[in-house]
Amino acid sequence: MLYLVLFVAFVIALLWLFQIVWLDDFYRYSRTRQIRGAAEAVAGNLEDENITLLMDMLSAQNDVCILVLDENHKPVLSSEDTRFCLIHRLSARDLSWWCDKVPEDGSTLVELFNIQPFQEPSRDWRFKGLRPRYMEDHYQSLLCACRVVLPDGQPGYLLLNSMITPVDATVDTLRSQLMLITAAALLGALMLAAVISRNVSRPIIETNRAARALSHGEFTALAHGNTYREIAELNATLRRAADDLSQVERLQHELIANISHDLRTPLTMIGGYAEAMRDIPGENTPDNMQIIIDETARLSSLVGEVLDFSRLQAGTLPMNRTAFPLTSSVSAMVERIGKLVAKDGYTVHFAPDQELSAVADEARIGQVVYNLIGNALTYTGGDKQVYVTQEMRENRVRITVTDTGRGISPEELPLIWNRYYRARESHKRAIIGSGLGLSIVQGILEQHGAPYGVDSQEGKGSSFWFELPLAE
Repeated sequence: MLYLVLFVAFVIALLWLFQIVWLDDFYRYSRTRQIRGAAEAVAGNLEDENITLLMDMLSAQNDVCILVLDENHKPVLSSEDTRFCLIHRLSARDLSWWCDKVPEDGSTLVELFNIQPFQEPSRDWRFKGLRPRYMEDHYQSLLCACRVVLPDGQPGYLLLNSMITPVDATVDTLRSQLMLITAAALLGALMLAAVISRNVSRPIIETNRAARALSHGEFTALAHGNTYREIAELNATLRRAADDLSQVERLQHELIANISHDLRTPLTMIGGYAEAMRDIPGENTPDNMQIIIDETARLSSLVGEVLDFSRLQAGTLPMNRTAFPLTSSVSAMVERIGKLVAKDGYTVHFAPDQELSAVADEARIGQVVYNLIGNALTYTGGDKQVYVTQEMRENRVRITVTDTGRGISPEELPLIWNRYYRARESHKRAIIGSGLGLSIVQGILEQHGAPYGVDSQEGKGSSFWFELPLAE
């Protein structure tokens, strides 16, 4: 608002300076240019037979007197159109004096001097009505003189004279107009500035209020759209940020709830079996102790995966990429997991047709395979079958882990790799691992720059895959 008012004030100040303060100077400069142009027109057409007509036209149009003298300072051509012409009233001596002052290099002599066309009124005079002001030096006369060549080839002189008419009436008119313009412009600027500032500041205030609400965890106080493109884009970005923050907060709550469930179950079992072994005679059996050992191992695995997940998010988990026998590594992982889950009726199949090597961090890729198989075991179907396949694609090798479960719904499929996401079905305890497998898989594969994805159909199971570059 202040900037707009200052700009209008600056424009009005320029108008006052150019139209009032500097008007006389601009007027003198303009008149001088006109008379110089008339002098050049006459000097360039002295040999024309219609030079007299040209001089009369220039005199009438420019309110100027023109006088052409021969080398003896005698008048040759003349045109008079002003009331107070000086050059036609100069004596022969004065004309000679001015001609002698004309430069011989062809330049034009320009003189501006004050005149007194009216006698100063006596104080005894009594005028009625509007009485003009007497200004002794306000009237000015402009004289231009230059050397020319006459039609007969003899040197001559060209003199032009014009009255610099006072512009008092014009200044008074402009001053009155500018006063009205100034008042109207300032009033209009204030009104326009108020409207613009209100329209611009109101959506910014709303955006600021919504951003402040986001910092307090209020994701529903969204800013509205606006006709200004930049503010509308800012509000749209803020709405997307609010949606993302809301989703992240929800997923964080779900993750905390799931991890709490995963922690509570083994702790409950460890505590229950330990109390039974302490209080009930004969319960101190190898089977009960093995359950405690297994649940302790599950807790250790959960804590380790939570730490790995945190390090992956921070980008501090080291990756040592080297060539290693991928097929042998996956086979060993499948055999180890198969023995672990065989007692519960689960079977993991892997039948590679050739031995392949890949370039990656062997330990971290083993962690990826372990988590993908653990995820498949958790969500596979009633047949308790999980299939691991190896496929060569040009210079890459693809590992796919497939289960026979109920699959993933289309609306959940784009979300399963998001941070903190877990399937919204009833929480299932992981067969192996902690339930953070996909988050860790995503982090490791992204740090490797490896392609990965999932193909799923509801009722037919899901296939998680990733690709690694083949070793030479």
